Amino acid sequence: MNQFFTTVIRLLCILFIITPIHNILAQSATVPYDPEYYHLIDRYEIKQKDFGNIFTNIKPYSRQDIAKFVESFDSTYDGSLSESDKYQLSYLALDNWQYMSDSTIAEVKKPFLKYLYRSKIDFANVNEKDFEVHVNPLLLFSAGDDNLNTSRPFINQRGAVIYGSIAGKVGFYMQASDNQERLPFYAQQYSKSHNNTIPGQQWYKDNGNGTYDFFNAQGYINFQLVDKYIQAEFGRGRNFIGNGYRSMFLSTHANDYTYLKLNTRVWHLEYTNIFAQMNASNVAEMPFTALPKKYMAMHHLGWNITKNLNIGLFEQVLFSRHDSLGNNSFDISYMNPIIFYRALEHGLGDADNVQIGFDAKYNIWGKVQLYGQIMVDDLSVGNLGKGFYGNKFAYQLGAKYIDAFGLSNLDLQGEMNVVDPYTYSHKETTGPKSNLYGNQAHYYQELAHPNGANFYELIGILRYRPNFLPKLSTVIKGIYREQGFNTYDENGNILVNYGHDIFVNYNTAPGAPDSFDNKLLQGDKVTTMYLDAVLTYTPFHNIFVDLRATYRKLSSDDNAAYNQSENYIGAAVRWNIGQRLYDF
Repeated sequence: MNQFFTTVIRLLCILFIITPIHNILAQSATVPYDPEYYHLIDRYEIKQKDFGNIFTNIKPYSRQDIAKFVESFDSTYDGSLSESDKYQLSYLALDNWQYMSDSTIAEVKKPFLKYLYRSKIDFANVNEKDFEVHVNPLLLFSAGDDNLNTSRPFINQRGAVIYGSIAGKVGFYMQASDNQERLPFYAQQYSKSHNNTIPGQQWYKDNGNGTYDFFNAQGYINFQLVDKYIQAEFGRGRNFIGNGYRSMFLSTHANDYTYLKLNTRVWHLEYTNIFAQMNASNVAEMPFTALPKKYMAMHHLGWNITKNLNIGLFEQVLFSRHDSLGNNSFDISYMNPIIFYRALEHGLGDADNVQIGFDAKYNIWGKVQLYGQIMVDDLSVGNLGKGFYGNKFAYQLGAKYIDAFGLSNLDLQGEMNVVDPYTYSHKETTGPKSNLYGNQAHYYQELAHPNGANFYELIGILRYRPNFLPKLSTVIKGIYREQGFNTYDENGNILVNYGHDIFVNYNTAPGAPDSFDNKLLQGDKVTTMYLDAVLTYTPFHNIFVDLRATYRKLSSDDNAAYNQSENYIGAAVRWNIGQRLYDF
């Protein structure tokens, strides 16, 4: 058996043995991370002027926590609420009805065909004392027109989502879907530059003409341990760390991965550990063999210093271990949940890739949230200020402003992200392409920011939901990015590694291993303008109709080959699923 899974099973068994069964508390599934859904919780946290029971740095949240948050807001908020606010709070309450103190909000008088829609939102459910399960269809149909695509982009996704709990002790979640998709032209280009992977997806069948067919499945079990203090979750999916639109630490951009997550809450602290098995590439090293494995160990400590100020510390290591026979295994040294990985990594030979980081969030005036992240990939104190390629940082600074300028339900967000050259990449340690085992990527897809490194980015988001029609909402997103690209010959081979591509050995930087005078945006500078406007109508709970218009323009004074202008207009119908986003 794979050593990672053996280690996980042993750890879970120990937790079960040392924890008295009467101390295991009720547990629930989580709500899949979707920026628009989670913005609602941000909005009411800012209004409430209190973090409540949710530590927002680690996503996704449990349904139980969301229900508790909504009830806390209802009981403590003393301001007036607009019609749109009432609608959105009712939506959150109904979406998590089984954990509300008044679960009758979802009751129906006459179920469809006696057994279907026994609640207002569940296609089928069982809600007994010792067993709770909710079954819902998952559908996404979209189509549009793209001026650069010879065939029209579309998405055809059909599946189901099942979640619930057993005896109120063990929560579970499963989502599975069959997909056919043709990407927008720029997303096809992105795919080609990433070893022909589909962003956020795994293996696919190429049906020709840019059409891909693939199956997607996620799932996990979770349970609460040691009274109300420690939660464990084991499954396959994704995690997001941070309060911004992007994350400098860990985002949901890459494909699903297998993980064990331990979450500990005590006093005003939340401590999260994630141990994960990932893939160094999407291509096997030899035909008919398993994809090459790599591993991640991460911990994040969040501290609610006050009701409105939170700070956090982050540390992560990406690594692999090959024995003399070429077998890859998990290094159990990194299962230690509290040790500093940097110190441990030094003791293991400095072959792995460790990042450390700091994040903070501050809610002020009941209107504004300020947030930010700093990530340090490598640091050489003696070479600071010299453009040394081994000093690699990523920064984020952002703000959210709700009910902007006194206009109810007009929410604005602004964010700046800066990533130094060569950040998130790694060096070759044991042979060709061994850097892929230590870079911050999975399945040849970025784990943090989807655009790699050597750029700065400005993001502006406008969200509005009118009081006269709260089922209607609009989201307008603008992204401006300048990035320095590597230079290539006519065959696509790298001439100079300027540090934008995290899949390239960073010791190929000019002058390495003592590369100096590096600076942000070095190389062929490319500017990206991305504008996206979505109008969404919700006729029934979790059924959405989207109208979308997207404009994306690339321009470069250094290399005309990058110049490109693309327009997309389309529509989508969604049922129990968020939008498919390709905003890179």
